[in-house]
Amino acid sequence: MASLNLSPGVLDLSGIRAGDRNAIQITLTQGGQILDLTSYEITAQARSAPLASSALSAVIEGRDDAAGSFLLRWPGDAVRTMLAGAAAWNGVWDLQILLPPETDATTVVAGKFGAILDVTRAGVGLMATAAPTPRSWNS
Repeated sequence: MASLNLSPGVLDLSGIRAGDRNAIQITLTQGGQILDLTSYEITAQARSAPLASSALSAVIEGRDDAAGSFLLRWPGDAVRTMLAGAAAWNGVWDLQILLPPETDATTVVAGKFGAILDVTRAGVGLMATAAPTPRSWNS
């Protein structure tokens, strides 16, 4: 008996940090050849579960359609909002492409998604402090 698996490639993402750029350069190929992305719509989202209503949407930048490449970015401020004060958040994500006038997208990759709160948050809650007093250390 023959079988055909139409599942997308698995790509688990972890260490997506609130406040960071979180950029991933992606190049798509099909049958070993660069996939020309001219006229394709590209979208990616992360959710706590596939049926969850709220989603974190990725930003697609720097497209080079003829080279089949683009920059996928999870905006740091949006990641921070998604964390809602928690130190970590885990869910799932996928990346889809759609060539209009088709109405069904193709899910290219999918996997787990893990985000964490950043430690350094420039301009957020900074406290004024006095200059440290110089000290000498003897060993």
